[in-house]
Amino acid sequence: MRKENKNSVFQTLGKLRPYVKEHRFDTYMTWIMVLLESVCEVLVAYFMQFLIDSVKAGDGDAIIRFAIIIASMAMVAALTGIMAGYYSASAAAGFGKNMREAMFVKIQDFSFENIDKFSTSSIVTRTTTDVTNVQNAFLMIIRAVIRAPFMMIFSLTMCFVTRWQLAWIYLIIVPFVFAALIVIASLAHPTFVKIFEKYDVLNEEVQENVDGMRVVKSFNLQKKENEKFRKISDFIYRNFVKAERLLAFNGPSLNLAVYGATIAIAIFGAITIVNSGGTEMSVGALSTMITYTMMIMMSLMMVSMVYVMIIIARNSAERIVELVDEKPAIVSPENPVTEIKDGSVEFKNVNFAYNADKYVLKNVNLSFKSGTTVGIIGSTGSSKTTLISLIARLYDVKEGEVKVGGVNVKEYDLTVLRDNVAVVLQKNTLFTGTIKENLMWGNENATEEELWHATDIAQASEFIRSFPDGMNTMIVEGGGNVSGGQKQRLCIARALLKNPKILILDDTTSACDTATDAMIRKQLAAVRPDITKFIISQRILSIKDCDEILVMNEGEVIGRGTDAELRKNCDVYQELVVSQMKGGDFDAAE
Repeated sequence: MRKENKNSVFQTLGKLRPYVKEHRFDTYMTWIMVLLESVCEVLVAYFMQFLIDSVKAGDGDAIIRFAIIIASMAMVAALTGIMAGYYSASAAAGFGKNMREAMFVKIQDFSFENIDKFSTSSIVTRTTTDVTNVQNAFLMIIRAVIRAPFMMIFSLTMCFVTRWQLAWIYLIIVPFVFAALIVIASLAHPTFVKIFEKYDVLNEEVQENVDGMRVVKSFNLQKKENEKFRKISDFIYRNFVKAERLLAFNGPSLNLAVYGATIAIAIFGAITIVNSGGTEMSVGALSTMITYTMMIMMSLMMVSMVYVMIIIARNSAERIVELVDEKPAIVSPENPVTEIKDGSVEFKNVNFAYNADKYVLKNVNLSFKSGTTVGIIGSTGSSKTTLISLIARLYDVKEGEVKVGGVNVKEYDLTVLRDNVAVVLQKNTLFTGTIKENLMWGNENATEEELWHATDIAQASEFIRSFPDGMNTMIVEGGGNVSGGQKQRLCIARALLKNPKILILDDTTSACDTATDAMIRKQLAAVRPDITKFIISQRILSIKDCDEILVMNEGEVIGRGTDAELRKNCDVYQELVVSQMKGGDFDAAE
């Protein structure tokens, strides 16, 4: 379970502020335009009283003069409003772009330990839905939320200028509205936190269902999956309804304030006009006071609407900050070693645990010379993959040390280390693009000759040439248009293009037939004998010719030697041979 984000609202905002970056000018221009727009709108209402009084007095010159002033102010307000919209849209879009990029770049630096803390669906939600929520809130903040205080301050000021004896009404109404907003927001925020946590589960369910569609259909479990989705969706629906019911009080509270202020201004204003015969307050002034009432209350209404968005965005902002605040568990040292002399590997008193209370590797002491081919076999869950993950620092040891080329892997620059340690996983991924583009992930400067040489070793050239477009054949998302064996061979070729000193094949030929598997191993031994190779497999035939074989069980190496030696002195290895050879003579594996 992830640690709850403890940042305050202001800390969260402070950590998001740098992502405005080069869009600060657009933000400042938005504020200037909003300021001018607000001033002009308030002045339109102010001069309107003189126009009304001029009409009542029949003063034609004054009517024309004030009409021109009002029209000019209205045009300036319209122009500055358009400019504010332009600048605010640019600033908000840039802000969202920078947040997405910051998260994506941060994710690239994550170790497997960091990735394990965030599910894939949660990361997708944070980089899409959460960024959109914060971006929209930012757009409203720099325009609507800034405009509302301006309008309120200017309107209140002009109210006191017009008739200060009636302006006290606003000093009662405005605090009431703000108090209502704060209470509603404090009650609604926890519900939105639950909703967005559940969104992660919803996205994960959709992702797993789409990825596993063939399995779902083959087991005819569509109804079961639909029911799981419905339960999650219903939870989100119920909590959204709960939150919206709380937020629904915004409208009635503000309407009550607007109508109350309007009625109070109208009553007291009318009384003043009647009692003074229009000397203390004119009809135009009363009209302007009512207009200011609407402006003030509409500003509060605007704040209310934006506040709802901010409540939603607050949780999204916290989730974004949580991800960008995450410190990569594995980083390069300050003065890293930038050269690996050879592919020798040593495990010295290594212990490792994913959880502090349970070690999955225990007291591992191993040493291999450069160019050695090492086979690793063992039951599922025996920590074979965990062992080889320590070589490339996909995880760090908890105790002991792992050395490559005689140097502790923690002393190397990460890029240098991982360029020299190529890992091909059983479920390695191909990306959308051509076969050539996927292969060049291993070496972006690889020549055509180098590409074909790597695919020859990986036994992939034949099926690549069978495609009409050859190397330019498009690979769909996840490599869905090639077979499992073809995908694995392309991934081996991609790793070889790195020209590594150490090559790790983690059950990489499991989808290949035994003949292809044998050809790959033969080519690797003949063409690249200098590479130290670690071959993890469940098949005896895939590792029997290795220089050395490790037999693992429950995180410990319980057997080590050649195929012939292990057949004589390792019971677990003997059982594996017997089970795979269907009880035949051990020599059947030859």
